[in-house]
Amino acid sequence: MKRCVIISAGEIKKIKLIKKYLSPEDYYVFCDAGLVYADKLGIKPDLIIGDFDSCKKNILNKYSGICETIQLPCEKDDTDTLFAVKTAMQRGYKNFLLLGSMGARFDHAAANVSILFYLYKNNLQAEIMDDYSIMQVAGKTPVFIDDSFSYFSVLTPFGDAENVTIINAKYPLTNAKLSSDYQSLGVSNEVIKTKTAEVTCGKGCCLVCKIF
Repeated sequence: MKRCVIISAGEIKKIKLIKKYLSPEDYYVFCDAGLVYADKLGIKPDLIIGDFDSCKKNILNKYSGICETIQLPCEKDDTDTLFAVKTAMQRGYKNFLLLGSMGARFDHAAANVSILFYLYKNNLQAEIMDDYSIMQVAGKTPVFIDDSFSYFSVLTPFGDAENVTIINAKYPLTNAKLSSDYQSLGVSNEVIKTKTAEVTCGKGCCLVCKIF
C-alpha cells in the first residue's frame, strides 16, 4: 500500500528539500491550516481533516469541493494530526511521513513526536521530517543513517532504553543504557564517512534525529 503523508500547520520553509522526499504515489492528508502548503508543495490533497479553526476560508473552499473532507468538532481529545493518523490506520496505511509537525509551538511539536511512539507501538513505520532533520523511532528494528547527514542524535523522550547499540559512528555504543533524565549523552553523533550508521535498542526505544 502507498505511504500516507500527513501535512500539518507547523513551519515548512525548505519547500524544495521537502519535495525531494515526496512521491506522486503517496496518499496526501492535509490537517486544517496545513492546507496552505498544498500549492507550495504542488500537491493535490486526497483528504482534508480538521476543525478548521485556523484554516483560511478561501483556501479551504478551493480544495474542499474536489477531495474528501472530514469536519471535526473544535472540542476533542485528539489533535487534528492524531485524528488524521488514526483515520489512515483504519484505512490500512502502514507507512507514514509527517510534515509540518514542528514549529513555533513546542506543545504541538512534543505531541506530534509522541505520535511517532504511538505508531511504533502499533508496529507501523513512521518519520517526521522538518527543515532540519528526519526523526524515527529505533527499537529492535534498526534505524539507518547514511553519511549524507551532518549529525544524528539518539534521544530517550519515551523512557529509559537498554541494550542500545550504535555502530559505524564516531561515538559507538554496545548494549548501553540511556536514561530519559540525561539525554545530552546522545546529542550530535556523526556517521563514519563511507559508512552507514545503525541504531538498535533491545529494551524500550530511542528517538533518532538525522540532521541534514
